[in-house]
Amino acid sequence: MLSVDVRKLAHAPLGTFIAERLGRSAGTSKLAQTCGFDPLLALDQLALAIPSADLAASAHPDFGIVANGRFSAAEITRCASTAISARGSEAIRTKLGSFDTVRDRNASNGEIAAKDGLVIVSGGSYFRDLLDSAERAPRAPGRDDARSLKHGELRRALGPGAVVVSWLLGEGWFERVAGGETNARLSPLSALKSVGARMNVDKTAELQLLLECADKDGASRISSLLGELQSALDTLPLDPALKTIAKRLTVEQTEARLRLDLALTQAELIPLLDLLGAQTTGVEP
Repeated sequence: MLSVDVRKLAHAPLGTFIAERLGRSAGTSKLAQTCGFDPLLALDQLALAIPSADLAASAHPDFGIVANGRFSAAEITRCASTAISARGSEAIRTKLGSFDTVRDRNASNGEIAAKDGLVIVSGGSYFRDLLDSAERAPRAPGRDDARSLKHGELRRALGPGAVVVSWLLGEGWFERVAGGETNARLSPLSALKSVGARMNVDKTAELQLLLECADKDGASRISSLLGELQSALDTLPLDPALKTIAKRLTVEQTEARLRLDLALTQAELIPLLDLLGAQTTGVEP
């Protein structure tokens, strides 16, 4: 689950700089041309959830995006319809409760619902769950109570931030990634159960990462692995600026939990944001 306080970021000294760098990479000007306004500039808060942690469950897993902002339902549905038409498809518009919805007739993995100040984008059965939840009381995505409690515990441990991420990995996650139980047993990462991250932005960007492990021994093995990686940084083909940043990362262990901390200046953020930009170049919105 990802939540972003967009307004808080926008008012931070580094917030505008980060938004401009990422905005250029994401093609916000193209989005503004399509919509007649830039929806990203009207955002106040954003939440993203993928309710299933089973990485092998489906090629198109359920997902949910909930956004609050200074926009109308008419603006969002018009923007979505224009974008669908621009790629040669047909937009189907309907009414569900208090929401106006738009979907692509030729696609089955996503639908947009909007009312003034609120947008929901989702796929699969999760779409109706989010709409039902929003009709009762708009809130961040969260379908399963037990999982929601675990997300809540991890987020409380992280504390408030402009950007907060919580990820519950689920049983057997590393076996699926590593390709077998033997590889999983040999890797310290098999002890990892959940990951949380928080970023606060002011004059510097303060990053915190929490790694929740199965037990104290598992956390110690991951801590040792991170130490070995830091020691080997000079032998890796990385940008010198990124190596310097990685060496400053601090790791603190408390029982089965690891906490990683790092503070970045504007100059140090540039290579990281450029790396993110390179990953999104050429990707269609």
